[in-house]
Amino acid sequence: MIVIAGFALALGVAYSARGQSLASIIDLLDGTQDFQLRVEQRVIVRFPNQPVNVSSGRGENRKSVIYNEEKIGKCLLMDRLIASRPGPKNTLELVTRERQLIRAYLGDGCLAREFYAGAYVERSKDGKLCIDRDLMHARTGAKCEIDKFRLLVPE
Repeated sequence: MIVIAGFALALGVAYSARGQSLASIIDLLDGTQDFQLRVEQRVIVRFPNQPVNVSSGRGENRKSVIYNEEKIGKCLLMDRLIASRPGPKNTLELVTRERQLIRAYLGDGCLAREFYAGAYVERSKDGKLCIDRDLMHARTGAKCEIDKFRLLVPE
């Protein structure tokens, strides 16, 4: 019932904008005409830039740990990502719910320092963040492609 009322309200606004009266709008809803309604939705996933403790297993902080990079694949599930921060050179470090650290290498012309205030991405239909497909947006306005992902594993 709520959907029908919402549709009728949207239809009423559309027709009143054309200068038609409420009585003529009600006559349209008698079931003799077909209408089409398109609902579009856009979901933005935000990765705040905040200090997140990533456990190295030895209680050391990020500066004193040496990480090895391992291949991780071409896509990440967006639901697993909780934070981001600028990394060394032109990389962005993404933190997962499991406190894993993933390094995203940014495309040419992108600077990691643009992401000091956090990052966001438009959610894709499959719920994944993929290289050479999705754009990472900095809250400062920059848009960057991701060239590759690497899982950072402490030595």
